[in-house]
Amino acid sequence: MKPRRMVTRNSAQRPTPRRTDITCQQVTGLIVDYVTGELATETTLAFKAHLRKCPDCIAFLSTYQKTIQATRFLAYRSIPPEMRTRLRQFLRSRIQGYPSGG
Repeated sequence: MKPRRMVTRNSAQRPTPRRTDITCQQVTGLIVDYVTGELATETTLAFKAHLRKCPDCIAFLSTYQKTIQATRFLAYRSIPPEMRTRLRQFLRSRIQGYPSGG
């Protein structure tokens, strides 16, 4: 019987632990890809893990999804130009003012 060789790995060969914590700001940045199902599996799992512990992000996602549902039936050209401008200004102010917790 041959003696076994002890295999050692240097730090470059060791599997690195995967960080699954993501911040509220990252959730906000990933929300479109999450809703459209375009996130990688690992990122989706991290996204869902964050949602389990963050009621603010759950509310944000819910509002985002309801907005998509509500606007599916709108034609962009049917919105008067002044209203489009006001809507863009409102959305920009909300996005800039959204708390970046994490």
